[in-house]
Amino acid sequence: MIKKINEANRKIKENIGLFRRIWNLSLNHFFITFITLYILSVIFLVINQGTVSVITGFVLLAYFISFLVSRVQMNIAKLLHHELTIREILIGYVTSVLFIIVLFAIAYWGIALTGTGYLRYGECIDNTSITKDTMLNDPNLVIKTFHYPYFSAITFFTVGYGDICPMGLNKTVAVLNALIGSAFNVLILAIAITNYATKTNGKK
Repeated sequence: MIKKINEANRKIKENIGLFRRIWNLSLNHFFITFITLYILSVIFLVINQGTVSVITGFVLLAYFISFLVSRVQMNIAKLLHHELTIREILIGYVTSVLFIIVLFAIAYWGIALTGTGYLRYGECIDNTSITKDTMLNDPNLVIKTFHYPYFSAITFFTVGYGDICPMGLNKTVAVLNALIGSAFNVLILAIAITNYATKTNGKK
């Protein structure tokens, strides 16, 4: 009995390892995989397979998010565990920031689709019960796609122009967005100072 359990565990670990290798391979060839999924989604839509097309679209979005998260993790790992030049730190910083901004823009957009929160132009209003009806009836509803990454960016850098306000669940996401932005900027500053101090001590 124990032998069978061990054999089953071994097979599970092998399957997980195989899945990870396939997943990493797909991430390394991101654009090919992404375009393939996109083409499949369009094909299913053309042949009137709406449900399959929607599922493929969600898979496409989930894959894109996974790619962004993996790249952010990779950049942070490189920044933390390697002695880098200022140029390498800046490249790692800029690419990570771009990925994080896009991730939060997707989060704001996704929450708006569920009707549990949205972005609106101008001041915030006191509306504790957010529904799709209240969202769609708001004349100041943000509908332009590029305003989502814009709001994500100004929140990440804690600029706070006040021209766009988060409502509902997006308020919580905005707080998290600003928190990660502040923490990430402090992290980069600490890495830059540490690298400079290490190189300065090495020359002595």
